[in-house]
Amino acid sequence: MFEPGVVTYGFAKNITNPKNKYAISLFRDANVHVLIHFTTSQPRAGVPEEQIHHGINKNDVGEVMSFVFESGVAIGTTPNGGRFSFPQRTIMQFDYGFLRDTDWNLQQQFSNLEVKCHLDENIYLDLIYAMYRSKRTPNEYKSYLKKVLDDAYNG
Repeated sequence: MFEPGVVTYGFAKNITNPKNKYAISLFRDANVHVLIHFTTSQPRAGVPEEQIHHGINKNDVGEVMSFVFESGVAIGTTPNGGRFSFPQRTIMQFDYGFLRDTDWNLQQQFSNLEVKCHLDENIYLDLIYAMYRSKRTPNEYKSYLKKVLDDAYNG
């Protein structure tokens, strides 16, 4: 369920305010350790509203602040072969929202969990790159992100 690049949706039971949430799987290793990240629809792109666009968003000095998925923009393939887009602007803000655990333990933290899509490879790698480059991403996750990029570009 938590394969890299998979977007899931379900009721997140173990967050401050339990509610339905989207999560994107970022990394999985041979020991079945998984790193996921929650999205938000709150206006937290980190750049002025008129500068927000689909993809990597940088501030005026070129620092990566967030990754934005604009509503209606197809970003991946659904389990039935269709195209998926978020129903509203959805933001990956890098200073919070990470969970790291085994697949089984992560599944226990949700109810009614379902796979919504598998991100297109270019979208997934752009997201990983943005997270890796951002000063807001906690250092403890950077090695996972670097491994994804190394594997993708250096084989």
